Amino acid sequence: MGRVGSFRLTVRHVFLVVPLAGLAWAVTGPFGDNSFLWHVRAGTVQLDRGRVLTTDPFSLEFVGAAWRAQSWLADITFGALERATGGIGWVSLYMFVVAAATIVLTLALTHRRTMHLGATAVAGILLTWQALPFANARPVVFSYLLLAAVTAGLSSERTDWVIPPLIWLWAMVHGSFVMGIGLVVLEAIRRRSWRHLELAAIGAVLANLTAHGFGIWQILLRFLESRAALELITEWMPPDYTHPFMAPYAILIMAAIYAAARGKVAKNDLVVIIPFLFFGMLAVRNLYPAMIVALPYVAPGIVPAGGEQRRTDSPLVAGVATALVLVGALIGLLRPVRLSETDFPPQAALALIDAGPLFHGSGPGGYFIYAQWPRRSVVIDDRAELYGADHFADYVDLTRGEGWRDEFAELGITQALLEPDWPLTVVLADAGWSELYRDDSFVVLRAP
Repeated sequence: MGRVGSFRLTVRHVFLVVPLAGLAWAVTGPFGDNSFLWHVRAGTVQLDRGRVLTTDPFSLEFVGAAWRAQSWLADITFGALERATGGIGWVSLYMFVVAAATIVLTLALTHRRTMHLGATAVAGILLTWQALPFANARPVVFSYLLLAAVTAGLSSERTDWVIPPLIWLWAMVHGSFVMGIGLVVLEAIRRRSWRHLELAAIGAVLANLTAHGFGIWQILLRFLESRAALELITEWMPPDYTHPFMAPYAILIMAAIYAAARGKVAKNDLVVIIPFLFFGMLAVRNLYPAMIVALPYVAPGIVPAGGEQRRTDSPLVAGVATALVLVGALIGLLRPVRLSETDFPPQAALALIDAGPLFHGSGPGGYFIYAQWPRRSVVIDDRAELYGADHFADYVDLTRGEGWRDEFAELGITQALLEPDWPLTVVLADAGWSELYRDDSFVVLRAP
């Protein structure tokens, strides 16, 4: 055990596997991704109608308004899986497979450029650490895998032909496909290559050959017009550099500065490294994709001089250790899917809510679309491109207890699912609303 041809299993290989085992346990924790849930329901609606969604079917105030399901292929896949299995019990395995494939592909490219197993193992720990908050179930997880695939495709002229079809596929699952086009353009500048500009142009043309046609660019325009609304969502805010999950990115930035200062990074590589590192610093959501791209470029600059020393680890010890890690990962993946009781309202609270209009937060909105639509239309969820900045601002004002009487009267709202620390919770109680339920995360109130 331990040899396959010239391959020899060592302890350093174990360190490559350990982060993936941690990932297996992370994705099987309590499930709280409300966005994924409305994507599932959007998928079943599109399957039933036989066409992609171009108007909103889910909201109370915006029903019928122009809204394109940008991730329509992912939505349909989710909807088909739910119907085939009778639920979402597959979600943890799907999250792990896509996230692990992204990490493995990025590390394979990193090792190809460094030829240093130890450096690759360290890169794997940092990459997986950064990936944990982003290993979610929503369609954006496919964009990380496709970004890693485009980055890998750019590494050789023998593989770069896959880039246009990858961008075409990407345009069907998430609007961030423009990030892939941008990467190819930067690579064209880095190499001074007309061929890569042609690949980027072909990819952009193929993006129009999807279900939305030229409407794919309308989605992006609507997205850009909603920047003010996105700024109210945590993942679109600038990173908090004191948070533990910022540490891997901070290490990457310091490594890039160190390597560049010592001349260990080619100047033309900075054409890709600098824009993506800056991109990562703009918003929390950008951290992981920026690291996927920058890490393989930066890693060769921090490899110790003299190469990697040959190790004499016992193949038996390394093999047993690897097996134990893989068994641990399997045990983690076998855990059943559990909905988070802090992100989704518990059944005890739901039992006290009738079928009438309900005021609720943006988090439960995705759950209600999945579990109760079409019986219930939602007041709000996290589709910023649909609601716009003004609606999100009005929603925030309502949670503060401002202007609620007129809004509730207009919508016929006589019940509310609120968070305990919202000022609106106190305001409604003072106005005579009855408290039917309370826990650490939710309060149910009803009008007198």
